Amino acid sequence: MSLTLSDTSRLYKPATRENDRLHYRPVDLDIWYPSSKNKGEPMHFGELFTLFEQRAVAYQDNEDYSGITNELAQYYVAELGLGMNGQDLLHIVTDSYVDLPVDNKQHPIIIYMAGLNGMGFENYKVLEKLAQSGFVVVSIWSVGQYPGNMTNEMKDMMEQVYDAEFALEYLKEKEMFNIDFDKIGVLGCSWGGMGGGVLLNRNPNIKAMVSFDGSESHYFGDINDRNLYANEADGQDNDEYINAIHKANLLNPESLHTAYLYFESGDKLNEFVPTAVYDYYKKSNAEKYYLRFTDSRHEDFICIPSVLNASDASVNIYTDLTNTALAFFNKILKSRNSEFNQVWTDLITKDNISIIPFQMEKSSTKSGLKVQLSGHIVDARSKTPLQYANIGILDREIGTVSDDQGKFSLTIEKEYENDTLKISSTGYKPSKMLIKDITTRSALSVALEEETNNLDEVIITAKGVRKQTLGNKTKSRFLSAGFRYNQLGAEMGIKINIRKKPTMVEAFNFNIPHNRLSAGAVFRLNFYSVEDNRPLDNILTKNILIAIEPKQTGLVTVDLKDYGIVLRDDVIVMLEWVASEGKNHKGEAIFFSLGLLGNGTMYKESSQAKYKKYGSLGVGFNIEVSY
Repeated sequence: MSLTLSDTSRLYKPATRENDRLHYRPVDLDIWYPSSKNKGEPMHFGELFTLFEQRAVAYQDNEDYSGITNELAQYYVAELGLGMNGQDLLHIVTDSYVDLPVDNKQHPIIIYMAGLNGMGFENYKVLEKLAQSGFVVVSIWSVGQYPGNMTNEMKDMMEQVYDAEFALEYLKEKEMFNIDFDKIGVLGCSWGGMGGGVLLNRNPNIKAMVSFDGSESHYFGDINDRNLYANEADGQDNDEYINAIHKANLLNPESLHTAYLYFESGDKLNEFVPTAVYDYYKKSNAEKYYLRFTDSRHEDFICIPSVLNASDASVNIYTDLTNTALAFFNKILKSRNSEFNQVWTDLITKDNISIIPFQMEKSSTKSGLKVQLSGHIVDARSKTPLQYANIGILDREIGTVSDDQGKFSLTIEKEYENDTLKISSTGYKPSKMLIKDITTRSALSVALEEETNNLDEVIITAKGVRKQTLGNKTKSRFLSAGFRYNQLGAEMGIKINIRKKPTMVEAFNFNIPHNRLSAGAVFRLNFYSVEDNRPLDNILTKNILIAIEPKQTGLVTVDLKDYGIVLRDDVIVMLEWVASEGKNHKGEAIFFSLGLLGNGTMYKESSQAKYKKYGSLGVGFNIEVSY
């Protein structure tokens, strides 16, 4: 059952009159509850999922989210690497029914705090299981301040907490569902775990909390965090926002008596040594349990990988999550101790289980000393400045791009003095030097020698010419990837397979669904040869620059006929951000459409950093060719 309500104690959309539909805070509750009857047809997953689209439209009046259900369904199956249509997910039959009569017995209540911008659909399997076992489950979806986007900032997180408190007050006042309000539990998923922890602190009468890899525990210092938070925050911002929540004393696990069970993913600290940790589990003085699935990822803590049978591991992990959470709530809220003890004993003997929290390693000691390196890049023969040359520490995500006068400035930590600085530019031989050999210079002057290689010249006659578009032609408004406001030197693209030889490139196309940049941006188009499915060498000899106006969106087409680009092998086509024509502000970003493409998206954080591949969705770059 879903309830559409309004909390008249909270203003939702600023500067509106009371008769505006968005003036007061809208609150939608999705409720799973026990019933002795199951008449009618069970719901399909698509019916639960469509509620997200309906509410995304209803909670604001600026964006049209029509069609997002189908795109997100396709996104889920693509990210899981499944060769299936997104419609298969939407057609899955659930064990949920609409508007069944309420059981006459009194039942404990579980408040489900959904993950970032999520809803009950993300974990409907465990919510069904709890309802089937005699709990009323109320899903609080993750909605921030107007226009509703949840972020990792305190003010937005608190809105979900207030929604949960409003739901408890409303259901108690209306005496709905025969709820025993002396027996309240909380289930938090991901960012919903943070809201769940705050909810406990504000409502100490809550008896139990289960956390599915929740953010109430946090590892600080992941500066290369690639999560695209709703407010375009980066990993460092995320640390600051979470630290602000801690400083506001909104959690206080030390003073609570709420029984607590924390499930943690196994890959959280892969290639990452935290600088500090806030461990909610260790701080708690209540009855508590910890369990880590060593072979799990964060996405295993929602039910979608399991219901799609993405892997045996994902199915088994979610089954264990569901059974253990149910047994824990039965223990605390129904005093069924033996059930939980048996489930727990059986579970912790499995090979993929650890009951020992991550042990903090000492992060590398940094001196804090920094060197400001500045310099000038020129053509070795003509001595003219080389604009948009790449300068960076080799294989590290520290780099920049020279300006239109060939000048650059780069701040380098003292600890990197034994690393190599690499300077490269399209059409020139790269230069490398040890950082410790150049940091004593007041200014660095580098002259790059021009490469002698030329692009093949091919003449294609009009007779029998065939034209084709290769690559990803998506113009999605909802699925996107992009660059944050300060990522000069960052680069992204896709691999494009070349079937006919030779192939002449005539144009390059991409789509910008969202652009919040205050300044114009200049991008360089790069074509790379391929080795081991990674970019090798830029085959172009001249810069191909693409200027984007502030706030510009929509389809962009670049005519390439005059560049004589001829391809004989597969190529990786990438856009690199090389200049800003003005000042951008923190929180701004530009995004490119993503679509289904098996090769995924190649990404580089900065000049001279390593290339990485993200996901199974490819950025929407394509080339028009003839052969």
